[in-house]
Amino acid sequence: MHRERLVTLGYWIGTLLALAGLWWWAAASGRFTPHVLPPPQDVLESFGRVMDGYMGGDVWTHLWASLRVVLLSFALAVLIGVPLGVLMAWIESVGVVMSPLIAVLRPIPPPAWIPLAILWFGIGLPGKVFVCFVAAIVPVVVNSFLAIRQTPPELLNAARTLGTGRTRLLFEVALPSGLPVIMTGLRISLGLTWATIVAAELVVAPAGFGFLIMNGYRNFESAIMAGAMIGIALVAVLMNAALEFVERRVVPWDSRDD
Repeated sequence: MHRERLVTLGYWIGTLLALAGLWWWAAASGRFTPHVLPPPQDVLESFGRVMDGYMGGDVWTHLWASLRVVLLSFALAVLIGVPLGVLMAWIESVGVVMSPLIAVLRPIPPPAWIPLAILWFGIGLPGKVFVCFVAAIVPVVVNSFLAIRQTPPELLNAARTLGTGRTRLLFEVALPSGLPVIMTGLRISLGLTWATIVAAELVVAPAGFGFLIMNGYRNFESAIMAGAMIGIALVAVLMNAALEFVERRVVPWDSRDD
């Protein structure tokens, strides 16, 4: 298992190095101006500028502005979405009542909620948390619902044969069986949360990664834009890795890790 992870890490590093080399070659070829494709050294310089302070805040100010929204909205989506999805699958009446709401929310692009969030909550933290929460909760609910519905019938029948009650059947059979699917929903939700907070900060925000991208665009500083995008990718990858670590501890029986 550890060897497979090292091989995967090697592929990751090799792919990233190849992309970095291709980027450097394209920027150095003279076919693109620095405004269109900033060279890697300009992007590294932009990191230094943001570290020293850019548009009223240093890198930690912008990181925390985005990260706190992501953490709050993701936590709310997990605390509400997982129980809701499980109850929708386990109790028919809850599913009948809540399914239309989820069906309505699913096709609406999360950025479409931004104007309404500004009207309802203003441009502060609550509005951005609301938009990200709406984006994050849908995959959590859907995957939690599917996790319970896809519990192998033979497991449920075997537990019933042994006299297991309905509550124990949920917590001791259905939930452990469905945890891998639930965790997959959480990882999808985390990615959507990051995409949505950047979109929200592009519209209106005093700080954050999206704020950096928009101000880089307004000031014709493509290196700042690229640096902010790379920063988003790094933080999101680290958070996803942390979630994978938690998943391996919570779901050690998942055959996908074998």
